[in-house]
Amino acid sequence: MKKTSTKANKPLKKGIKLRTLMRKAAILLAFLAVPIAWLIANEHKAQEESDLSILGSGQPVAVQVHDHSCPLCQRLKANAEQALNEMEQPPAWRIADINTTSGADFAHRYGVGHVTILLFDGQGNRQQTIEGVTSSRDLRGAFEELMR
Repeated sequence: MKKTSTKANKPLKKGIKLRTLMRKAAILLAFLAVPIAWLIANEHKAQEESDLSILGSGQPVAVQVHDHSCPLCQRLKANAEQALNEMEQPPAWRIADINTTSGADFAHRYGVGHVTILLFDGQGNRQQTIEGVTSSRDLRGAFEELMR
C-alpha cells in the first residue's frame, strides 16, 4: 500500500481553514450589522424627535418634556406613541430631553417639569398642558382636538 504524502494534504487544510474563517467572519458581520443598523436608525430618530425648531412652522406639535431615566416619563411616552400611531393625521411628535441644555431650557421657558406633554398649534401657541401619566385614549382625544 502506498502512503499518501502529508505535504499534499496541507494546502487542502489551509483552504478549509480559510473558508471556515471566512464563514465565521461573515456570520459575525451579519450579527453585528443588525445592532449597528438599529443604533444608527435610533440615533437619527432621536435627533429628529428633539428638533424643536418645528414649533410655529404651520404644523401642530406635541412635545413631551422627558427624562429617559424616569419610569413615569417612559410610560407617558409609550401611551403617547400608541395614541399617535392610532391616528390618521397625528400632530408632529417631539421630545424635550430635560437632561440636555435645550430640553431643560424648553421646560423652564414653559414652567413645566418632566412627565408633561405640551400641545402647540401650527403658529407655535401653547394650547394645552398635559401633566402626569395619561392614558393613550385620553391622549388621543387631546391630539385629535389639537388637529381640528
